[in-house]
Amino acid sequence: MKFMKVSNDRYMLDARGYACPYPQVFTLKVIKELKENSIIEVLVDNPASCDNVPAAVRKLGHEVLEVNQEGNYWRIVVRKR
Repeated sequence: MKFMKVSNDRYMLDARGYACPYPQVFTLKVIKELKENSIIEVLVDNPASCDNVPAAVRKLGHEVLEVNQEGNYWRIVVRKR
């Protein structure tokens, strides 16, 4: 798992190579540390994570901006609320 700041209030979490529930767990852990309105892009290559990560962040009140497949992985973009 790699986590990095991309620009002001924009971050990327690369959880490719991990099966559920790890991408969800990593995302929830990292998002707690971010400021409100920060954007995090979560990269996953496990199809179940495309449903589980957005569901988990929505349940906590965060906004899922997009879920896009890019080749053999998905990009889940979330705004912290």
